[in-house]
Amino acid sequence: MQKVSVNGVDLAVREWPGRGPAIVAVHGLTSNHTVWNSIADALAGAHRLITYDLRGRGDSAKPERGYSLAHHAADLLGLLDHFRLERPIIAGHSLGAHIGVRFATLHPERVAKLVLFDGGLDVRAEIMDSLAPAIGRLGVEFPSLGAFLEMLKGLPMFAGRWNDYLVQHYTYDVEPGPGGGVRSKVARHAIEEEVVNLQRTRLWVWHHRIAAPTLLLRAPDGLLTATDCLMTQEEAEAMAHAIPRCRLVVVPGTNHYTILLGDNPLVRRELAAFLAA
Repeated sequence: MQKVSVNGVDLAVREWPGRGPAIVAVHGLTSNHTVWNSIADALAGAHRLITYDLRGRGDSAKPERGYSLAHHAADLLGLLDHFRLERPIIAGHSLGAHIGVRFATLHPERVAKLVLFDGGLDVRAEIMDSLAPAIGRLGVEFPSLGAFLEMLKGLPMFAGRWNDYLVQHYTYDVEPGPGGGVRSKVARHAIEEEVVNLQRTRLWVWHHRIAAPTLLLRAPDGLLTATDCLMTQEEAEAMAHAIPRCRLVVVPGTNHYTILLGDNPLVRRELAAFLAA
């Protein structure tokens, strides 16, 4: 890990070297850069991969204010400038896909290709209820890392899906708490401001303005119930139709988390084909 200062904020960045064009990957709302570990393994050095913790998350700085798509897009531009990347491939998951959509319309000349994992569209109000466990853990201290992981393992979205990538992701998520246990590194104030700003945002007005070739991967399985997927098939098809050069791929057997936090052969194949095109 290294620290890169952009817009007065220190961001924690991890880089995997590779032979091919660079990919800069952006994680989701309460996530961190380790959500991309499976993609790093899949690439196996075929591409340079740069991941980072968004401001307010992981080991990045957590300013009191400044959590919106505009702030994140400015941070992403600063990272590209820091690494002297003129036109990398931008990948995003969940909120990271939202950021990718906004960045691709603000700076089309800086995006060679766009990869969107289960995000990049206006989220239905009821989906926020399904994200409650992810948000609810913030600020809560657990007796130990083991207790924290056991709590997560018992959630409906991880039933029968628990794997090493999830362990890696949530192990990095925590830091020592004041009571001797562990708590999430994610700043609650960051997520609260983020959610308010997201509720005021309309992503659909930007889809038709995306110039870069786009791969949209959809996870069809629900989170707390069988049907509360983040993106319905109808929404995904409408989004893929609105983006001028977009390929939609549904990844069976995955939900909003495991489409990335897992080792899925279809994801690997589709990503490799898109990057090679």
